[in-house]
Amino acid sequence: MLTRESLGRCILSAILSLLLAGCAIGSISQPPTLTSKPSRLPDPNEVKALLVQMVDVEKRVPGIVVGMIADDPQERWVVGYGRLSATDERVPDGDTVFEIGSITKVFTGILLAQAVLNGEVKLDDPISMYLPEEVTAPQYDGKSITLLDLATHTSGLPRDVYDLYTFEQMYAFLSGYRLTHEPGSSYGYSNLGMGLLGNLLVQSASQADYEALLLERIYRPLVMDSTRVQLTAEMRSRLATPHTASLAPIHLWDYPIIAGAGMIRSTANDLLTFLAADMGLTKTELQPALQLANTPQRKSVGKDTIGLGWQVAANTGFHWHSGNTNGSHSYLAWDPERKFGFVVLANASVDIDYVARLLIGRLPFTLVQDAPKDLASYAGRYQLPDGSIVTIRVDGTRIFIQLPNEPEYELFASSESYFYLPVSDLEMTFYRNDRGEVDRGVGVTDGVTYEAKKAP
Repeated sequence: MLTRESLGRCILSAILSLLLAGCAIGSISQPPTLTSKPSRLPDPNEVKALLVQMVDVEKRVPGIVVGMIADDPQERWVVGYGRLSATDERVPDGDTVFEIGSITKVFTGILLAQAVLNGEVKLDDPISMYLPEEVTAPQYDGKSITLLDLATHTSGLPRDVYDLYTFEQMYAFLSGYRLTHEPGSSYGYSNLGMGLLGNLLVQSASQADYEALLLERIYRPLVMDSTRVQLTAEMRSRLATPHTASLAPIHLWDYPIIAGAGMIRSTANDLLTFLAADMGLTKTELQPALQLANTPQRKSVGKDTIGLGWQVAANTGFHWHSGNTNGSHSYLAWDPERKFGFVVLANASVDIDYVARLLIGRLPFTLVQDAPKDLASYAGRYQLPDGSIVTIRVDGTRIFIQLPNEPEYELFASSESYFYLPVSDLEMTFYRNDRGEVDRGVGVTDGVTYEAKKAP
């Protein structure tokens, strides 16, 4: 995790952007702006400075790519920096192939949406309708798991079962598994559940495998020629070698029985093409399925919701999903209301969520246009019950939070005293005493409430 000093350097490094703009480092692909309206996206050179910090200074990842897209004006650019591996000094770009991990789940959700709209399945169909006859589907008090339960991580199935390698083993596990609560009643992230959903959709469509179903229903209609489960020889030549958190090379993630949970490989350019379809910038036969997949169906964590694969952040309105394999990390997000989105792809198993926060912090999406009247009064040190300190800093019209053992992040306002952290479920509300003085802050994250009293 980045230290406070390193995050500070990360932000300050943006000052170098003018210098970097003239240097032959990294790669920037930026088509001409289609209108005379001012850009709504960050300067790509500023973003490149952030990537330089991660690769050269922090040495957290061999290579990383960021792509951003917006409407009104229509803009699209990709920035890459670093190298494909220790032995391959090519700079990653929009056509470099990365593992995207659990972003795969978004595509599985769209396959389900298509099957529903085609009349092939229903969201409330029990999974027993699509399992082999000899398999006993788990139930709780007579209530069965449905396809919707799988797509929204509310099935009650465990997150992972790593000792299952064949379909026969997975079916045997399902027949013997006992649910601990009613399906659909609570959120619990499950790679097993989403992988199972992918398999059931393959069976329903009478396709050879998950890849064949994706090719027919998503890749070809959207012309995503560099997105596959199994790499072609040409795609492999563009692969950013996966690396562990210690930057040791590692093999691609390979777990075919739950391919629908995390085995897709793709590029920034293909994923921006995908976001363009979600945003309605391109006409596609997939539009009804994309709309259904993005529609919130169930509660997830805190006030957030989940569609068919897509996570939906209550605070920001962003539809998002991240992905983490043994050797890569990825992030995909877009805002349906403001019509912009981004993708981050890294070839190491490191946390890049903070990059997403920094990117969103540069986007014009704050829900409250005017800064709170008494913003300065929130600044100070707040003590949690365990004695640790949360620091709130105010700089003009901006407010920042630093949690214990965390870097500093900018908060955004959605009311006079209520703030949130983008790409996170953290919420912070300030309260005043009878004298009108701010005396405490109450934070909520992962559904847990923390009260911190303001120190004198």
